[in-house]
Amino acid sequence: MRGARGSDAASSSDAASPSLAALRGDDRAVSETVSFILVFALVVASVGTVYAVGVSELEQTRDAERVENAERAFDVLADNLRDVLDGAPSRGTEVKLADATIRSADDARMNVTVEPDGASEEWWNFSLRPLVYEAAAGGEVRLSSGAVLRDSPDGGASVVRGPPLIVDGDDGVRLTLVKSEHVGTEAVGGSQTVRVRTAASRPRLFYDREGGHDVTVNLTTPYTDAWERQYESAGFDDCTEVREPTPDSSGKLSCRISDVDRVTVVWVRITTSFE
Repeated sequence: MRGARGSDAASSSDAASPSLAALRGDDRAVSETVSFILVFALVVASVGTVYAVGVSELEQTRDAERVENAERAFDVLADNLRDVLDGAPSRGTEVKLADATIRSADDARMNVTVEPDGASEEWWNFSLRPLVYEAAAGGEVRLSSGAVLRDSPDGGASVVRGPPLIVDGDDGVRLTLVKSEHVGTEAVGGSQTVRVRTAASRPRLFYDREGGHDVTVNLTTPYTDAWERQYESAGFDDCTEVREPTPDSSGKLSCRISDVDRVTVVWVRITTSFE
């Protein structure tokens, strides 16, 4: 009888063993599935973070580098303009657009007034017609009156290369008035390389006298703040923002220097075109 009971117990134990093994196998399968889901979710989250943050940072770096390249190209353009002012027949400068536009703008003018002691004042009024490089992501570089200006999407602007202007303390002022005219296509866009051709007329001496003078330069420009810093650093006594620029219209700046002993005004007409 004991042997029979022992045999029954052994049989019961053997019958229970497969169920426990199957249960342990199911636990391992669930554990592996959960692990896979967690790892996959971590990978997806990592890729999403890199895409959301990293790609945006790369695009911003790329756009900033494009504007930097445009600034360097316009610096070369300003160098070539000086060569033309010094008598070179013409110069060509290549500018790579890189999803940008280069155009001739009509948003800047200059008025220069010379007031000699004991004589009638003389004045000259003309359009600057700056060349403007506009990046697709915002920001621009422009050549205006022989100077290179740069702004950014946040609204800041600076003169990175000054105009042909010489102020020698109270002893003298020499102004080169650069009247720009553009011929042919007004704007070119895309990712191509554009050659900017620059030519100049023979410089003309408009004014050259000694004696006490007051000189006033009035600028209509979208960048009154940048030009104000430029003229004050050059030696002008005072600059006043007459009208603040808005997104739809240019502002107006008036800068003055008094009691200079000699004033020289040179006039030159510049012609630009796209090739």
